[in-house]
Formats: sequence, structure tokens, C-alpha cells
Amino acid sequence: MKLLDYTGKLNSHSEYLQVMKCLENKCKYIDYILVDEDEKEFIERFENLVISVKLTNRWWGTKSGGRSKIYKLKASKEVFKYLRQFETFCKYFVSDKGDFAEETDFGINDIAFFDDKEMPLLFTTTHEGYIMIREDLIK
Repeated sequence: MKLLDYTGKLNSHSEYLQVMKCLENKCKYIDYILVDEDEKEFIERFENLVISVKLTNRWWGTKSGGRSKIYKLKASKEVFKYLRQFETFCKYFVSDKGDFAEETDFGINDIAFFDDKEMPLLFTTTHEGYIMIREDLIK
């Protein structure tokens, strides 16, 4: 399993939708990390799919000084239908003045998608604009 840096490659809604389609076909579990405790709509909407909740400062792509709740959910068609409504997870740009991330309607919470062996397919560090994707997902 090789992970590729996909930062800046999901800046458009059409690119995002293509990846969502690939994820929906392979994803069995989703980790949703509450970086912002006020952004609970996703968890409230799919609380019936929550398998576990833990408080930690480490998750895929991140080691944080603070602790956040990680909600592990079963993937479903309803979850992906909901996720497709967003523009994208985050946008990342490189300019003369440096690199910067732009928040989208998804918010700043991180998200990770896993296969049936609980190996990562894609994960984000959303507020920093970083996305990693498993190579076989996009080939």
C-alpha cells in the first residue's frame, strides 16, 4: 500500500466527486475527527452508524498537542450522498507569497476512509489543506 500526497489535487468539485465515487466502492469505515467541537452535524446525522468514539491526540496524518474525539462509523450510501454535497474537503494553493489552505463548506474537521482491512484509502488534515490518498484508489 503506497500513499500519495494528494494535496491541492481535490481543489475542484468535479475532482472531489470522482474520488468520492472511488471511495464509496471500497470504503467500509470512516473516522471523523472533531477538530472543531462545534461542527457536529455529520456525527449527529449519522449517530446510528457510530461504532466507537475515542479521545486522542493522534490519528492518520496528524499528531496534535490537544486531544480530539474520533468517531468511527460504518460507511453507507447515505454517508456518501451527504458528503457529495460539499464542494471539496479543503483547497490548497501555491503562490508567490507561499502555500496556503482555504476552508470549504466541509469545515475543518479531519476525515479518513478505510477499507475492509482497516487500511487507509484517503485521509485529510483539513485545516492545513493536506490530503493523502492510497495509490490504488486512483489507478
